Amino acid sequence: MKVTRCVWQYHDKKDDLKPVFDYFKYCANEAVRIGIEENISSKFKLHYQLYHKLRLDSKFHSRYVYGALECAASKIKLYKKTLKKRPHAKKPHISRNHLIMDNQSYKIEHDTIRIPTEPTKYLFIRLTRYVCSKIKDTKTGSITITDDKIILSYSKDVPEQRPTGFIGIDRNLNNVTTYDSKGSSIVYDLSKAQGIIASYGRVKSKFRRNDSRIGKKIFQKYGNLQKNRIHNILHYTSKKITSQDLGITMEDIKGIRKLYRKGNGQGKKYRSKMNSWSFYELQRQIEYKARWLGLPVNYVKSSGTSSRCAVCGSKLVSEDHRKMYCSFCNTSVDRDINAARNILLRGTWVVPDGITSEAVMTEPDSKESAICRVDVVKSSDRISIPQLDSTLKHRRK
Repeated sequence: MKVTRCVWQYHDKKDDLKPVFDYFKYCANEAVRIGIEENISSKFKLHYQLYHKLRLDSKFHSRYVYGALECAASKIKLYKKTLKKRPHAKKPHISRNHLIMDNQSYKIEHDTIRIPTEPTKYLFIRLTRYVCSKIKDTKTGSITITDDKIILSYSKDVPEQRPTGFIGIDRNLNNVTTYDSKGSSIVYDLSKAQGIIASYGRVKSKFRRNDSRIGKKIFQKYGNLQKNRIHNILHYTSKKITSQDLGITMEDIKGIRKLYRKGNGQGKKYRSKMNSWSFYELQRQIEYKARWLGLPVNYVKSSGTSSRCAVCGSKLVSEDHRKMYCSFCNTSVDRDINAARNILLRGTWVVPDGITSEAVMTEPDSKESAICRVDVVKSSDRISIPQLDSTLKHRRK
């Protein structure tokens, strides 16, 4: 299994790269314009149509044209997708200084990377000790260079492990709850991230500058500070989860932003709070860290994980303090722990369905579910959840 990661560092070559940045933006914007006019979105067709035109009387290295055409192709595809939802969307325009180069365009010698600017002319950037340690014994990929950063991708082949157990992850606004196949649950508090978002929102709401350019810079500054602080919290949480060396099972959350739009009957503050939820960023970090360790990552449907009992599958009744009550089992369970157990059960292909003594088993490659008449107590031994036998025996009575 091939896994790819990225590492970055700062650089101070902005002035030396200024002409190259301008040439890259010119090539990308010209490719975007012609691609939209002639309805071309393929990188290879753009290369066939524009390569010789963009290379005419140019003193810069030819490899920049390849990166510019790849950037333009991605912008055109995104623009076509946006037109289906917003017919009057603006045409894309690349204004940010950046470069994209493949692994054939540069060379790394010891702790220095050599980047071509013109034929027989190169720019040298010293790599830090941390970056060198990360890319050691790996295959380097493309690089992206901005005004102050150089981002280097690297990959390696990781053998997929067969973990001793799995862990179900339930993501919420203020916490992340995990439940593993050994029967232990952990709640990771993320309320500090929501406090950071609220504090920066109060600060930005007090800006009274009429100049939109200055306001945009200030908002961008505080937005970057907020993003970096939240990123560190999510990084710490995802590292704790993946360090357990267990297979990962998560909900496949889709379309959640559509639930909190203007006109849906919710207040402005509530919509702002829910739309600031970084559920996908945490999912992304958990997934790439788990795959780097060779751990499998599975996704299950998110419907009914909190409202159904993880033991018998009955409908739960809400109580105070995020508690749920099952009238059939006569037990009270935490809402988040119950959801994490349901996610774990679905990931191991054994899902309680109603109050009958049946287990629904689905194979990952099949589209249909097979309902097998099996003893539920035996299926519970398969997933190794303790304190389940006594509850199921009480149910069968």
